[in-house]
Amino acid sequence: MNATRGTCAAFILNEAAGLGIRVGTDGNELVLLAPMRVPREVRRWFETKLDEFRAEIIDFIQRENAARTRGSP
Repeated sequence: MNATRGTCAAFILNEAAGLGIRVGTDGNELVLLAPMRVPREVRRWFETKLDEFRAEIIDFIQRENAARTRGSP
């Protein structure tokens, strides 16, 4: 993964979380859940960026989830 694209993926996910937008993956697809208070234009921007950085975002989410589950029995 390109470091710059990975940084962009992390930034996008952090900004989404700050707005209460949740992003999840099954390893192939991304799912975005946004509160109704988030303007449509903002949701569309995130949808566009999720598509643009799909591979990096999926990789980031999977690495974050793996790090959380390693400590669990």
